[in-house]
Amino acid sequence: MYDFSEFDLELIVRRCAEETKKFLRRLEQDTRYCFELWRRALVEHIDDALCHVYLIYVPLLAGSARRHKLFDLSCADGDYFARIALANFYRTCHGLRFTEMFSELAPAMKYLNACLHSAIAQDVRDNPPITPLPNDDSLSISSPSTSENDVRGSELWEHIRRVLDDPQDESLAYNRFVLQMTPAEIMRLGRSAWKSTREISVALQRIRRKLRNDDTLRGWFRL
Repeated sequence: MYDFSEFDLELIVRRCAEETKKFLRRLEQDTRYCFELWRRALVEHIDDALCHVYLIYVPLLAGSARRHKLFDLSCADGDYFARIALANFYRTCHGLRFTEMFSELAPAMKYLNACLHSAIAQDVRDNPPITPLPNDDSLSISSPSTSENDVRGSELWEHIRRVLDDPQDESLAYNRFVLQMTPAEIMRLGRSAWKSTREISVALQRIRRKLRNDDTLRGWFRL
């Protein structure tokens, strides 16, 4: 194996970043520098090396997560899955186990991508598609009103506000369930609050889960 002991960390990091760019352009690359960066991070426990591993590999893994076939069924973003995969890889492979398990970058990256797949698959298992509330996309929650015909809707909405107990979640639930706005319409309404329609959909799934776990609402809808 090539001896990198005389190479300072700054050089290793720079070369790893350069070789990673070649990888993204599908060019031939020298993977030894990135393997050495991983070795210093996991075997020698050099904090700066570990920091650079995260800086280089979180974007790569996040992109892979977003292309994963299960991603649209999950409840988190790419960066979250990237961090989980790296944490699980570190927990399994840190110390001398890293060099016992791997002698070059390719099998290490194969294992890292397996950690990414496991993180996404576990999230989907933990958050199965939710059986919708009656008329889930339009809960027929009337806008708060003093009209006698709207008393039930007003009571329901006030209870939902107490359950959510978060101004952003309350606003999102109001726009979706009361005003019956689509995620795209909500995005246009509050661009400063949301990065994407997917982020809105994930938040709505979390809100639905929270509402379904409320005993009062379950009794209200006889669930």
